[in-house]
Amino acid sequence: MKRIYKINKFFIFVMAALMTVSCEYGDTNGDPTRPSGDNVPALAIMPIMQIQSHRNLIAGLGRLSGIITQQWTGFDAQQVAYTSYVITENDIDNFWNTGLYTGSLRDCIDIIGRTSDTEGVNTRGVAKIYLAVNIGAITNCWGDAPFSEAIQGNDNLFPKYDRQEALYADIFRLLDEAIADLTAEDPIGAVQGSLVTLTNKQWIKVANALKARHYIQLTKRDPQAAQKALAAIAGAMGSNGDQAVFNFENSLNGGNPLAQFGQDRPNTMIIDKQFASVMSGDPRKPIFMVANGSDNLYFEGDNTDLFWAQLDSPGLLITYAEQKFIEAEAIVRSGGTAADAETALKAGIQANMEYVGVDAQDIVAYNAGISLSGTSEAQIETIINEKYKSLYGNAPIEVWNDYRRTGFPTLTPNKDGDNGLNPGGAIPRLFLYPISERVANPDSYEEAVARKGGNLLSSGSWAFE
Repeated sequence: MKRIYKINKFFIFVMAALMTVSCEYGDTNGDPTRPSGDNVPALAIMPIMQIQSHRNLIAGLGRLSGIITQQWTGFDAQQVAYTSYVITENDIDNFWNTGLYTGSLRDCIDIIGRTSDTEGVNTRGVAKIYLAVNIGAITNCWGDAPFSEAIQGNDNLFPKYDRQEALYADIFRLLDEAIADLTAEDPIGAVQGSLVTLTNKQWIKVANALKARHYIQLTKRDPQAAQKALAAIAGAMGSNGDQAVFNFENSLNGGNPLAQFGQDRPNTMIIDKQFASVMSGDPRKPIFMVANGSDNLYFEGDNTDLFWAQLDSPGLLITYAEQKFIEAEAIVRSGGTAADAETALKAGIQANMEYVGVDAQDIVAYNAGISLSGTSEAQIETIINEKYKSLYGNAPIEVWNDYRRTGFPTLTPNKDGDNGLNPGGAIPRLFLYPISERVANPDSYEEAVARKGGNLLSSGSWAFE
């Protein structure tokens, strides 16, 4: 597989600039030529926000989600405990704090605050897309969570936990606002500082695809969820070329988190035998994993055939393939024909296979064996099973979301998964709130824990139950 390696000079420049800005020398020796925190431009924050946002989706939270849904399994160290559903309030503390609340979430809000209708309105639109994605990750992983009162510093050190229903409303509001911002004429020009190269029209398509993703997640709560998803898809992506692709660097510091983990902790996490079995006969199997005795590895040194295990493997907000799977499911749920749903399903499979480099003849042969028939539930099972394969490596949290929402793919819980954090031993439904919240925001924390019946992996969420 041919790979393209490049150094992002703009990223290096911005990092240097932000390191300079972060130095505090006091008023007496202040250099008036250096920007202060108040006048750092949004374009300098945008790349840092994007880097962290894309890391959030496939780093720690992604690995845990992929282990829970049996795409990966622990072979050594902490990953073995995670495979047995021993995921504590300490294990996810850094992802909540550094990755999200003091990381990408804060940066999104900062960019929005530094822009206006007359200065950077298009840039504000992109920041709102990323803010919606980050809120989605938070509420999908934890359920109720701080947002409306969060990121206020000393003005509010004890933010309340918004209910998940309100967080979903915020996601849709932000995506609608983003579309309006990206439709508006920006006096200072196009989106500033983005490391993801898209036109405004393409960003709008991505926003609509994300709306469809979150609508379909609400099939247990909103009888019109499927119809709303289809309406959003009408203005969404038209091909793989419309995807919001983030190019991780071919370096240990700036590389794709999955590849970094493979290099830093070799073979502590490998392909789950269940997923290896599911991929049997699939032309993507040698692109996703490599055999090592009776096991399969997701990462292997200099093996450049493993698409999602390279330092410069891409990060994506949402793939065109995922959008087509959402469309297929929405067609079934809204009473459309099996033929129309099958067309969308096959388009999703083709989009994913083309993106990861499967030969055209193999795509045709694979899709020839795909058909939708039987009850609507049977059709949805086929769609989610194929989506499970195609989201490997790029959207593990979405795989977990689908499982909790639909029960597909059919997974057998780990036999050692019954523990104090996960009573009953079922596949986890939510992560625990982190220890930092229990210590630093106790009243709001206790209220949220009481609402969901305990800080447990077995606690359910409003959206998926």
